This record gives sequence, C-alpha cells and structure tokens, in this order.
Amino acid sequence: MSDLTHGRTRRMLRGGFSLLVSLPRNDAQMARAVLDAGADGLKVHIGLEHFASGLCTGSLDDEQDALRAICALGAPVGIVPGVGEGLATREEMLRLADIGIDFFDLYATDMPAWMLRMDDCPLSVMVAFSATCRPWGLIESVAAPSRPAMIEASIVPHEGYATPLTAADVSEYAQLAARAEQPVIVPTQKAVLPEEVAVLRDAGVAGLLIGAIVTGKEPASMAGATARFRGAIDATSAH
Repeated sequence: MSDLTHGRTRRMLRGGFSLLVSLPRNDAQMARAVLDAGADGLKVHIGLEHFASGLCTGSLDDEQDALRAICALGAPVGIVPGVGEGLATREEMLRLADIGIDFFDLYATDMPAWMLRMDDCPLSVMVAFSATCRPWGLIESVAAPSRPAMIEASIVPHEGYATPLTAADVSEYAQLAARAEQPVIVPTQKAVLPEEVAVLRDAGVAGLLIGAIVTGKEPASMAGATARFRGAIDATSAH
C-alpha cells in the first residue's frame, strides 16, 4: 500500500477488499443508509454533473454543510472536487480537508499537475484513468512525493457503460493492478454483479466503487445494492 494514503483512507485499505459507494447527491441520510448496509467508504462530488446518474452538484459553498454532515458519520470520504471552471482552488482543497474529506479523485486529464503534490494539504490523491489515457508513467516512474496514493480504473468508454462485465475487462484491470504499486479501485461503469466480486479480487484489484449503474439513485435501492455487494465481499474473504 502506498505511504501516501492518510488517516481513515489508509485504515480502509488495510481492511482487505474495500467497498466504496458513490453518492449521486450529497445527502447524509443516503450516506448513512449505505454505511449501515456495509459500505467501507463514500465518494461525493462538487461542481459537476454526474454522468452516470445525470444529477448535478453545486459549488463548495453550496454543498459544504451537507459534506460536513456526511464526514461526521465517521467513514472515509473521497470527493471529486469539480471539473473545468468548477474545479476547486488550493484554498478550497484546504477547506475540504478541514470539513473532514479524506481524499480527492479526478481524471488525470482533468487534474492540474499541482494537485499531485500539495505539501500543505492532508488529502490523499486518487487519479482516475480512462479508456484513452493510461497511467503507466505516473504509477511507475514519478517519484513518490508526486505519485498518487490510489488509482481508479475508469477505463470503460461511455458507450460501454451498463453493459455486462467481460473477461476482457477483467484482463485490463488485472494488467493495471499488476503494474501499479498503488491500490487499484474499480468503479461500476460496467453492470458488475455481486457474484463477480471474486473474479475482480482474483485480478488483484483492491476494491470496488459502486455507483448509480448498479445501485440506482435512491436510499433504499442503494442500501440494497450495498448489502448485496457487502455479502459477496465477505463471502470471498471467508475462503
């Protein structure tokens, strides 16, 4: 595990195969529902439209009270800190840390280079890589202070969203996990099934980030999906 993870994030990753849930809106009730159902951590958003769910989130000023309530629940929380003109500034990144956010997550093509090394900011860095941008240099050649702590394998093109997980997908994830020193987290861009958790674990990935494609958008459906994936993860841990 990378030494660049901090606090609750590091403890989450030490627990084995991790289950994170991406919230389509910053709602403490929804966050509590999925944590009670077995999520290890949460992902929230500011300043963007969430592609898979079609929902929008406001600026940090708009969302800060909701974010504080979510962080107060005690689980590790990561954030997508906006994109483009809505991207958080250095000052806002420090505010996010003060609120209780543990790590941030952006596509490599959206992340300004300065975010890889913010010595005055305790947030851990997760970098997402896409179908058109692979991480080989950043995971292997960049020196540790600027190396991301975690990798999100968001490598499925939009036209492949919500389609079944294939052996070819697993091969891609396994190649990335084998080359990365950092924990690799797989988001549910594909319609991953709980019974496929064992295959992903065998591929060497460190966790699964479930979102709207498999959870739906309301607390009840999200809690139900979280419980099913939690059960599948616990079953593979028992063997």
